[in-house]
Amino acid sequence: MEKQRQFLQECKERKNSKNFAQELADLLGVTLDAAYRRIRGTTPIIFSEIHKICLHYNLSFDSVINYEGRSFPFQFNPMFKDDFEILQYLEEMERQLDRLSQSDDSKILLTAMDLPYFRQFGFKSLKRFKLFFWQRSVLNLEEFKHLKFDANDYNEAYEEVTNKIYVNYHNFKSTEIWAPETLDSTLKQIEYYLESGLFKSKESAHMICDDLEELLSKLEREAMIAKKIINVDGQTYSSSFEMYQSDIFLSNNSIQAFTGGKVYSYVSFNSFNSLMSFSPSFSTECLSWIEQIRVKSILLSDVSEKLRYQFFQNLRGKIDQLRKSIT
Repeated sequence: MEKQRQFLQECKERKNSKNFAQELADLLGVTLDAAYRRIRGTTPIIFSEIHKICLHYNLSFDSVINYEGRSFPFQFNPMFKDDFEILQYLEEMERQLDRLSQSDDSKILLTAMDLPYFRQFGFKSLKRFKLFFWQRSVLNLEEFKHLKFDANDYNEAYEEVTNKIYVNYHNFKSTEIWAPETLDSTLKQIEYYLESGLFKSKESAHMICDDLEELLSKLEREAMIAKKIINVDGQTYSSSFEMYQSDIFLSNNSIQAFTGGKVYSYVSFNSFNSLMSFSPSFSTECLSWIEQIRVKSILLSDVSEKLRYQFFQNLRGKIDQLRKSIT
């Protein structure tokens, strides 16, 4: 019955329930004692109960039986639905990172085809541009169709949740594989807005470039000391950090999160969205791919002073070229 206990523990973690047993009892229409017996694994859950649980906790049945064939269960947030709200999407991201930050054994391993959200959320003009771009140019929201981007305009709720994401990111270990092309998609987005007249003023474009340069400076310092570090309201958050440079083009943003003996694999999907699976077989496949990239990459953190300098100078050169086009 170990699988049943693991399954119900996963449900508990998903909702972060304070009284999971009572919640389960209400859902299944059983007594509190009967719910505890199912949680302990002394009473098996039947198919109709699994059906209710999967629907309520948004779990795939494949995850229950731990299917290991060629099909894998994935989870994602559908963006093109009437009830999709980007704030809820960000809040769910924050909850996931908060869970990681609560465990001492948590770590992430990622390939950065694009700027990781966790890093760009620490820079006001950059994150405001990204959030605006997603809503106007990706989601094509009606209320954004006639707006131009102004770096001084912001939503307080977005600021709060992205700040939390940024802080949580500094609370667990990470190994990150970057590439010379990592900035390219962001620079092209800025370029597109410049050419389309979608900035309220050119000053906003300059402010985003300033943030990108500040992001690179912070990243370079952290690579040098092999540690992520941030100070917020007098409190310091830090964790170990490994950074690699890959000269092999990274075809997607892949993230593997390790915590509590579990592995969660995320693959980029539909611009800023991602597909997530905790299937052991899929996670093993992803890990093998990332490891193949890593062993062929150059370690920039703590060592490789010359190569690290050259890598960051190359990225700064791209920002300088963009600045010249902002007239």
